[in-house]
Amino acid sequence: MRALAEAWPEPEILQSLIAKLPWGHNLRVLDRIKDRPTREWYLRAALEYGWSQDVLVLQIKSRLHEREGKALTNFQRELPLQSRIWRSRSSKTPTTSIS
Repeated sequence: MRALAEAWPEPEILQSLIAKLPWGHNLRVLDRIKDRPTREWYLRAALEYGWSQDVLVLQIKSRLHEREGKALTNFQRELPLQSRIWRSRSSKTPTTSIS
C-alpha cells in the first residue's frame, strides 16, 4: 500500500486510473515498471482495452509501449487514390465462387 501511495501521490490519478482497475493490475505494473509515464501508459491501455492481468504482463514483457504506433507502411504513398478505394472496397465485398 505504501508503494502505491508513493508511486501515485496525486489523488486525480488514483481516482481516474487505479480505482478503475483490479488490485492485481496495479500490483503487476508497480512490480514490473519503474518509471511513472510508462506505468501510466500501461494502466491506461489496460483500462481502454480490457486486458486481463496475464495479458497486461505479456504486453509489459514485450515492451509494447516502445512499439506502439511504429508500424511502417507505404500504402498511402505508393498506391494511387483509385487503387486504394478499389482495394478497400474489395476487401469488404464477400467473395462468391462461380461453378
